Amino acid sequence: MRIRRWSTVSVAAVMTVALTIVLWSSGAPQGGRVVGLGSVVPWGSADPRSPMAQPPVRGQAGPVVGGLSASSVGVLVVDGGRHQCSASVVASQSRRLLATAAHCVWLDGGWRVDGATFIPGYAAGEEPYGRWAVDTAYVAPAWTEANSPIEDVAADVDLAFVSVLPRDGVLPEQVLGAQGISFSTPPQVEVAALGYPALGSYDGQSLRGCVGTGAVEAFTRPESPQPGEIRSLDCDMTQGASGGPWLAGPEADSGRGQVVGVVSGGDDTHLVSPRFGPAAKRIYDAADTAALATTAPRPDTDPMSAQIAPRGGS
Repeated sequence: MRIRRWSTVSVAAVMTVALTIVLWSSGAPQGGRVVGLGSVVPWGSADPRSPMAQPPVRGQAGPVVGGLSASSVGVLVVDGGRHQCSASVVASQSRRLLATAAHCVWLDGGWRVDGATFIPGYAAGEEPYGRWAVDTAYVAPAWTEANSPIEDVAADVDLAFVSVLPRDGVLPEQVLGAQGISFSTPPQVEVAALGYPALGSYDGQSLRGCVGTGAVEAFTRPESPQPGEIRSLDCDMTQGASGGPWLAGPEADSGRGQVVGVVSGGDDTHLVSPRFGPAAKRIYDAADTAALATTAPRPDTDPMSAQIAPRGGS
C-alpha cells in the first residue's frame, strides 16, 4: 500500500499525512502484526494495565489510562474489518453517536462502513466493553464532493458523526458514558488529542494522548472560495489515530472534556483537526435527529447539511 500525502496552503504550510491507513487484524493473537503504508509494526506489545509514570510530555503521545476515556474512546474498525481508526462517544439526545474523521468512513469515492464496529476501551487485545456495530455515518457534502482524496485532502471538513446500534436494547452511552461536545471555542485552546497511533514507535494497542495548545489556522481548498479553519497541535501520533477526539476543558488531560475536533492528519511533529463550528453542528444535528427516528433515514437525508451512508455501507 502506498503512502498518500496531502498538503494545503495554511499559516504553517505544513505537509501532512492522513492518519488512518492502518490495516486492522481482527482478533489477532499476541505476537501477530498490523501492516500499513508499507511498514510492519508489532502487535500486542503494549500493556495498558501499567499506569503512566508521569504526565504526557508536550509534543509526545503518552499513555492514557483509566477515567472516562477508558470507556468512551476506542478503535473504529472500518472497510470490511481491514482498517483501523479512532473514535469517541459524544453526548447526544439519541445517546448513540460517535465523532471520528470523515476519511475513516468515506474514502476514494465510497463509504467504508460496511461491517464497521466500534471497540471502546480497546487495550492490547482486550475488549472490556465488547464490540458495537455501526449503524450509519454522516459527513459534510464538501467532503464527498471533493471525493475525499488523501492528497490535497479537505481537512477543514474531515469530520464525521457515526451512529452505533444498541445492544440488547441498551444504548451505547448508557454503558460507555460520553464526552461532551462544543461547536464554539476560542482561536487558541488547551486540548488533549487522543487516539490509537499504530505506526512508527506506536503499535495501535493502547490509547495515547498529547496535550498542548490547539491553535486555529486558515485552510485553503482550491474548489472553495473561502478558506476553512483547522487547529494545529504539536504531537507525534501516527496513522491509526485518525478520528480520535480533541478534548478541551479543565479535565482534558485526564481524558474527560468537550470534543472540539478530531484527528485529521499530521506529520512527525504536528497534528491537525477541523475546527468544530456551525458546519459541524449541522452534521451532528442531522446524525442525532436520524438516530432518534423510528424509521430508517433515506440516503439523501438533508443533503445540504450532511451526506449519509446507506445502511450496510454500500
